Amino acid sequence: MKAGFATLLLALVLTGCARGNPAKEEKVKQLEIEEVPLDQLCITVVYDNTAYFSELRSDWGFACVIDAGGKKILFDTGSKGEILLANFDGIGLDPGKIEMIALSHEHWDHVGGLEGFLARNSNVVVYVLKSFPNQVKKMARDAGAGLHEVSDPEELCTGIYTTGTMGRAIEEQSLIITTDKGAMVITGCAHPGIVEIVKKAKQLTGQEILAVMGGFHLGGASEREVKEIIEEFKQMGVSYVGPCHCTGEAQIELFREAYEHRCLEAGVGREITGIDFMQ
Repeated sequence: MKAGFATLLLALVLTGCARGNPAKEEKVKQLEIEEVPLDQLCITVVYDNTAYFSELRSDWGFACVIDAGGKKILFDTGSKGEILLANFDGIGLDPGKIEMIALSHEHWDHVGGLEGFLARNSNVVVYVLKSFPNQVKKMARDAGAGLHEVSDPEELCTGIYTTGTMGRAIEEQSLIITTDKGAMVITGCAHPGIVEIVKKAKQLTGQEILAVMGGFHLGGASEREVKEIIEEFKQMGVSYVGPCHCTGEAQIELFREAYEHRCLEAGVGREITGIDFMQ
C-alpha cells in the first residue's frame, strides 16, 4: 500500500496535477500604470460581423479605433481593407489620424485589412507579436510603416498596454486601457481564454475591471460553460461587457441576460464613451 501511494504521489507531481502548488502559478509583475480620464476615451467599432448602423458594412472579422486623450490606435484590421476603409469613411473617421496599429493575432479576419489600410496611411507603427509570420512583418516594412515586435507586457502610449504574448497553440495579445474608473480589456479573439486574459489584465494593472469587450471565442461553448464564465467575470468584478465577433449569437444573449443594460451592444459604427459607463 505504501509503495502504491508513493507511486501515485510521484505521478501527480510529475503531471502537474498538484494545482495548489504556488511554484506552478505564473508570476505576473505589476506594471507602473498611467491613467486616461474616462471622459477622454472613445472606442469605435469599425469592423464586425454585425453593423450597429445599417448603412455601414458588416463582415466576419474585428477592428476598433481607440481614441485615448487624442492618441488614436487601430486594434486589428478585419478581413478586407476595402470594407475597413469604407467603414472609416462611413463613420467619418480619418485613417490618416491613426498613429499605431496593434494586431491581436495572425488570423486573416484580424490582419486581412492591414495591406489596404497601409496603402492609405503607412505613417504608423505596427505592433505585432514576435511569433507573427514574416509575411506580415515584411508587408508593414515594405509599406514604409514602423514595426515593433511584442513579447512581454508593455505600454503602447499613455494608459494603453499590451498583455504581451498569451496562449500556446494560438498566440495572441490583448489591449488594456487604464482609466481613472478602472481598466478596460479589449480582445481580438481571446484564443488564450477570455477569463485568463481578464485575470492577467487585473494582475498587470492592479485595477478593478471596468469593462471587457471584443471577441470572446465562445461560439462553440455550451450554455453551462458560458454561465460559468459569466460567474467568473462577476467574481472578478467585471462591471460591463461588450461581446462581439466570435463570441456567438446565443452566447452574447446569455451575457445580455446576465448583465442587462451593462452589456454594451457592439457592431460597426458603435461608439463607446464614458457616458456608457454612467448607467
